[in-house]
Amino acid sequence: MPTRHTALLIVAGAICATSLAAQAIPCGSLAGLSASQFPNPKTVIETASARPATVAQPAPPGAPPRAATPALPAHCEVFGRLNDRDGAGGQHYAIRFHMRLPGAWNGKFFFEGGGGSNGNIGSANGYTQGQQSGGALSLGYAVLSQDSGHDNGKNNDPQRNGNLTHGLDAQARLDHGYNSYDQATQAAKALIRLYYGKDPVRSYFVGCSEGGREAMLMSQRFPEHFDGILACAPGFDLPKSAVLGETWTAQTLAALARTMGIYDKDGLPFLNKTFTDEDLELIANSVLNACDALDGNADGIIDNFPACTTALMSQKLTAITCKGPKRNSCLTRAQVDAFVKIQEGPKTSDGASLYSDWAWDRAMGGKLTAQGETYNQGWRVWKMGAFDAPANSAISATMGALSAITLFSTPPLVTPIAGGAPMKALLAIDLNSASARLERTTPEYPVSVASYFLAASTDLTRFRRHNGKLIIVHGVSDPIFSINDTIRWYKELDAREGGRANEFVRLYAVPGMNHCGGGPATDQFDAFTALVDWTERSKAPDRIPATAGPSTPWPGRTRPLCPFPSQARYVGSGSLEQQANFDCRP
Repeated sequence: MPTRHTALLIVAGAICATSLAAQAIPCGSLAGLSASQFPNPKTVIETASARPATVAQPAPPGAPPRAATPALPAHCEVFGRLNDRDGAGGQHYAIRFHMRLPGAWNGKFFFEGGGGSNGNIGSANGYTQGQQSGGALSLGYAVLSQDSGHDNGKNNDPQRNGNLTHGLDAQARLDHGYNSYDQATQAAKALIRLYYGKDPVRSYFVGCSEGGREAMLMSQRFPEHFDGILACAPGFDLPKSAVLGETWTAQTLAALARTMGIYDKDGLPFLNKTFTDEDLELIANSVLNACDALDGNADGIIDNFPACTTALMSQKLTAITCKGPKRNSCLTRAQVDAFVKIQEGPKTSDGASLYSDWAWDRAMGGKLTAQGETYNQGWRVWKMGAFDAPANSAISATMGALSAITLFSTPPLVTPIAGGAPMKALLAIDLNSASARLERTTPEYPVSVASYFLAASTDLTRFRRHNGKLIIVHGVSDPIFSINDTIRWYKELDAREGGRANEFVRLYAVPGMNHCGGGPATDQFDAFTALVDWTERSKAPDRIPATAGPSTPWPGRTRPLCPFPSQARYVGSGSLEQQANFDCRP
């Protein structure tokens, strides 16, 4: 559940329109439109401003590529809101949206999904990782982003759950869960119709993490809104992952920290210090030694990750377990047991699974760069936090804790955010009864978390009848949403569809990739163009070419991403660095 600036893994390509679209209404006049011209009469267009084309600005030194300012075409920029109201605790809420309408419109609509706990109105650039000079806007799409019905700056009471304050408001929970995306989509399509004088010919939704959950949600709850959907690292089981998976991980590491006598400044078990980067490198190397060649090639990429089982890994981890005192070259038995317990996933005291187990992959640690100078942090910052952080900083124990006790609990627990209070509450959760809170309702909160936030339905009948296409991309080393859970969902969908799910839904696993990108992986790929080709030209994506970035052990390496259940298999000749020498097959 990262923030919006890290949440989207959208790699896009299309042909931008080259001629100016006719405008039925001048840009500046949009702000004067009557609310009666919109589907929701509680729609307000706050501002509408003509923006000239701009040139790209690089990211500041040391900042991620997402921090770059993309080149933007001339466009009309619109800010609006829906459903103004006063809510619980004296908070004022509205669904705020941001839209950019390009002069050179390609006739299409692009909804940019959110990230983290949302609460940010977003850039409405349709940012694409593969197009550093711009995103969907630069390709001619009319682009929408929105805040899902709350403002992290304004709806933020430090005594009442901080930027999760909206989780204490029954309607704000529903807006975050599903309602805002429907409302914003309807407003955006109305704006397109009013501005250009016609409806979009195609509509796309793209998002990663929480945005990936939103993408899955659209295919299930509002299947006629979009023709093509790209869901990256989809958090469709986010309440289960946050309440059950993250709690399990935090409590397991907390128990280990107590045995090690490690506590943070708030007197809480210090999760960050339970494993050093060198410890995680030992585990990553053990996974490579055990599983790298299972796909036929010892090349640093574990394509056949389903064969890399806990039973196999338990044997390898025994080999790096200290026979005496802890040393840099080995792990203690307590560390090994804790790590295996985390990988097995959350369970009740009688052994019943609560969420999912996790795939064994190399990107849970290890050296990242080709020069071997940097440790991969993409897995550990979610699970346990950076080793040298001064206090507990695992995302699962900070943002995840607040989500677990607020947004994904009925009734929500009210807590201040200072003094480690959210983590104290997380460590106190009883996993034997926690899942019941996802189904619970009260008079104040009459809709259960499972009803308003989960997006795990396999009934995509209406989306299929709409001729919609859905591409799902998920990193095998994703530390927050398990690839195994996504595979389970896909198998259930395929069974429901009589073995023909791949006619409109395809899942691509990316070995070595962390959450929404990063890690020793071929994590640079153009999934959006593949979606457009499938949606508009019936060109099914039998493979998606992918490239390893400069911070991997093999910069420039290319491999195909293969639709599940097929995997990339070497044809037997040619360079192992070129995707042309690999087939997609079981």
